[in-house]
Amino acid sequence: MKKKFIFNLLFINIIYAECSDLDFDLCIQYSQFCDWNEEANQCQDIGGGSGGGNNNYIEPSCIPFNQIDPIPYNTTEYANMCMEYVGVPPIVDCGDGIHIPIYVNGEEVFEDQPPGTCDDPDFKGTCNIGSRVGRVEGVDINGNPMPEVVWVFFCRSAGQDLFEQMGAVSVQIIGYNTENGATCFFESPDAIGDNIQSQYLSYDDNGFLDGTFPAYGTVEFDQLFHSPAVSGTNCMSCHNSDPFIHDPWIDGAKLLTDPSQTVVPKYEYDAIDLPYFAVGGYGSQYSNASIHIESNNCLSCHRSSMELATTVFDDLGNVLVNEFMPPTSPGYFEDDYNELIDCYHNGPENTPGCNWIIPPGGDCSLEIVGQEDSVLLGDLNNDLSVNIQDIIIAVNLVINNEYNSFADINLDGSVDVLDIIQIINIIQNDELHVNRKNNQYGFNHNYESKIDIVRNWIESFEK
Repeated sequence: MKKKFIFNLLFINIIYAECSDLDFDLCIQYSQFCDWNEEANQCQDIGGGSGGGNNNYIEPSCIPFNQIDPIPYNTTEYANMCMEYVGVPPIVDCGDGIHIPIYVNGEEVFEDQPPGTCDDPDFKGTCNIGSRVGRVEGVDINGNPMPEVVWVFFCRSAGQDLFEQMGAVSVQIIGYNTENGATCFFESPDAIGDNIQSQYLSYDDNGFLDGTFPAYGTVEFDQLFHSPAVSGTNCMSCHNSDPFIHDPWIDGAKLLTDPSQTVVPKYEYDAIDLPYFAVGGYGSQYSNASIHIESNNCLSCHRSSMELATTVFDDLGNVLVNEFMPPTSPGYFEDDYNELIDCYHNGPENTPGCNWIIPPGGDCSLEIVGQEDSVLLGDLNNDLSVNIQDIIIAVNLVINNEYNSFADINLDGSVDVLDIIQIINIIQNDELHVNRKNNQYGFNHNYESKIDIVRNWIESFEK
């Protein structure tokens, strides 16, 4: 009996350890959660180290704010890198979060349920009560509000039994700047050193996680939270399309002030224009490239992380995309979803009409990569360069109300002033076209000024 108990504890420790802690044999054994990286000679979370699909990394031509420094290993140093974009990481008070309800046959329950038996299990299939999620407005180092910044903290329950046996519990926080797209990720995983998370957390009388973590600027903060460089997890392998992930389980937590809204924010956009990039991500070879197919219904409201959808949701089989998307009619876009899956597995370079798309963010415009090598985005006369002649062609398209897919830079189905602005931005982008200098064509102005210039230019052509 004693030997059996010890074996069970070892098994539990393995399940709730980081993949990076496992050797090759154990990594293969727990292939539903981990895979072995031959190049790094290390076990990693499923999807870790991948920029999406068949490409390990999709190179952006524009790096937001020219940020190429790798993510620091020290958590405080990483927080300092994030400071100017998202402010100070908030103090995590799990008790302030909204609990994620667990339902069985439509009735909320308040005891942990066997895996797979609740109405909406998490992606691992578990039905543990006690998890909480909260939303906090950003503040800068001086305590001034940053209303453009939203932080989400997540206190995740692994079950009260495992908490009592070995202190298993995890906390994550994500900071997102809605104006420029800058995003930072902090992780306090289930297995970190001596599991000191459990010293600060407990379960309240309702069975929900409670307790407060030490603040930024303390030694304990560095002990509790990992930067992405330390956790060994490529956060963008799952969060590659947007900062926040949604599924029926976590979306069960609603704002008390507006129960129609989920605690984890949802942003409405046209599938491509929401700004988003990971601070330090490009410098650390993290890519937020996702696939895009024009007129695909799944992409009419949002971008889609196919790594998450296929490898985590569908492959694990606990959360099936077509069972909850689209929200109003699950499964209705199954053909569109399969179209995305086919492109993701075959690669956009092998799929007509499909491209890699890198969201706008910082000082970078939307980028589309993975088109045929002979085609440059914005190269309307096919001379293998983007220059003033392409702008003139685009102007004529606007004047004559004509359409050219290569001139439709923002993929909105029309060619207009906004597309011309994007071509100007391409010309000005030193990273994309190293032989061109900013202001070479006299367009080194702010966005509004550019619009006025282009409109005046179009009017002069019309006269």
